[in-house]
Amino acid sequence: MIPRSDMALNTKRKIPWYAYFVGGMVYTAFSGWLFAESSPLAWICLLSAPVGFFYAWRGWQQETQHRGEA
Repeated sequence: MIPRSDMALNTKRKIPWYAYFVGGMVYTAFSGWLFAESSPLAWICLLSAPVGFFYAWRGWQQETQHRGEA
């Protein structure tokens, strides 16, 4: 058994998967709004949104995988 004092040292600070999901949603909403305004930045937002969803999916996958091991 690992003492509680050592457990705190082993944790990594990382961004939770749902933050990436929210970011992907924000980029998707921005792209829709910018397309309505005929802005070229809309393409950047549209291409960036799937990156956030991919990181959210990978983070969720790792979290559920670690839950199954415990």
